[in-house]
Amino acid sequence: MTTAFDLATKLGDDIEQFPLGQCSPSDDPDLQYAYSAGFRDIARRFVGAVKRIGDPDLTDLVSSLKLDVPPFIAHAHDLRSELYVVIDALREASKDPNYGDIVASNSAFLNADLLMGLKASPKRKFDAIKLVKMCEELNDAYARGNYITSVLLLRAVMNHVPPIFEVKSFREVVAQSGRSLKSVLGRLEDEARPIADLHTHMTIRKSEHIPTKNQIEPYKAPFEILIAEVVARLEVDEHA
Repeated sequence: MTTAFDLATKLGDDIEQFPLGQCSPSDDPDLQYAYSAGFRDIARRFVGAVKRIGDPDLTDLVSSLKLDVPPFIAHAHDLRSELYVVIDALREASKDPNYGDIVASNSAFLNADLLMGLKASPKRKFDAIKLVKMCEELNDAYARGNYITSVLLLRAVMNHVPPIFEVKSFREVVAQSGRSLKSVLGRLEDEARPIADLHTHMTIRKSEHIPTKNQIEPYKAPFEILIAEVVARLEVDEHA
């Protein structure tokens, strides 16, 4: 397991053992503040460690938690009850010897082997260095649960690669593809792009929602196929 996993597990134990029961809602407000603030500090460290594990499912569990706990002991108890769910998930994961491999696979938006293939692509006609960086940052953002960044980078890649296919837009990339490939890449143009556009162009409202893992995860497979096609094109250009 990773250092972040070990730290999160230790902090989970600290959360369970924190003596919140020694302070009640009828106690002096200063005492309640002392207990609540101390518990909040541990909770924040715990959430940070969980996010660094890089498991999107665990990140989703903690991303909605409200860590700015008001200085009353009842609120600290409510937060701990929510943290128990994450602690239980951590303990289940610790018993799975394959957990590290599972996290590495699930946390990557783009498969590591495909990314390595892209890095090794020849530079005869096109330099893929910026595309590689976009894909690396996309993987990092996705693993950390930063889904706004993820969906914007996904769209940025779509806008970046058309010249490799000898066209000017990604819609043209889709249009000139064979039937099976058109169906796959069309999902990026017709479904993923509008999601990115929604979160880019919609102005602030009274009530907001943010992109979730469920909104962009379905596009992992089409994106990997796109990058595989890019690598194949770059290799063809090298031998042309």
